[in-house]
Amino acid sequence: MATRRAGLTVTQLQEQIFAREGFRVSFERLGKSDAPLPPYDYPVMAPTGWKVSDWQRVRLAPYVLLFRGVTVFRGDDSPIPRDVKLGHLRDSYYEATYGTLEPEPPRDNVVPFDSAKARSRKRSE
Repeated sequence: MATRRAGLTVTQLQEQIFAREGFRVSFERLGKSDAPLPPYDYPVMAPTGWKVSDWQRVRLAPYVLLFRGVTVFRGDDSPIPRDVKLGHLRDSYYEATYGTLEPEPPRDNVVPFDSAKARSRKRSE
């Protein structure tokens, strides 16, 4: 009977990071490739003002001796070319899905709330 390993696979760790942080990473293992990994135990995402290098230094500290390197990906699946703020990195996922970071312009058939409220008052008088 096979014993179940405690810990995560690299794929599971990468998915935990994506679910929590909102961006994809890929790890290059150092040494034995099937050794279990500790879970990504952070209850909330890192601050948007942090840079990727801050996130790596703080949040990947438990994994430093287990990996040769980590690649962080933009929303278009390209590796980040330089250190960026996490907010900008996360925005790249929105942009890759929706094509722009700009809010949608109002539709022509939308009536501003204030003018609709004023019309309603006039009718009731």
